[in-house]
Amino acid sequence: MKLSLKWKILFVSSISYLVSSAAIAHHSFSMFDRDTEMALVGTVERWAFNNPHAWLYINVEDENGEVIEWGFEGGAPPQLVRQGITGRTFNPGDEVTIMFSPLADGRPGGAMCWVKIPDGSYVRPADGGCGSRDPESIERWENWLEQGITSSKDVAAQ
Repeated sequence: MKLSLKWKILFVSSISYLVSSAAIAHHSFSMFDRDTEMALVGTVERWAFNNPHAWLYINVEDENGEVIEWGFEGGAPPQLVRQGITGRTFNPGDEVTIMFSPLADGRPGGAMCWVKIPDGSYVRPADGGCGSRDPESIERWENWLEQGITSSKDVAAQ
């Protein structure tokens, strides 16, 4: 059975549409509250430096002394390597400060913006958004953290 040119074009168009819509959905930031920035200090549990996005998992002690694991999505490894971030950038046991846009559903996690690593320097393992490209973001957050502020919403409420 031979397909006509019209049916071949329709078939290829349909496949192209499905593939492109999946790619667009993959790059959505809708799962994150992009209007909020937060910062946490925690200990690295693991650094999953794999495709399609790297994930940093840290343990954070809450006000009751309970340890909660938080997960943060970063950029794709090829992009991160170009920024000097590798599979060895974060090591279990490292204490880090992370600034992020939280998950919109309230679970413990978010999209990484920048991370202060043990040597005092900052890395930006982000895909974009949440101030990751804002050169004043780190300085602003250093001032806020000195004041005990851990959410941009706390600043907006003042």
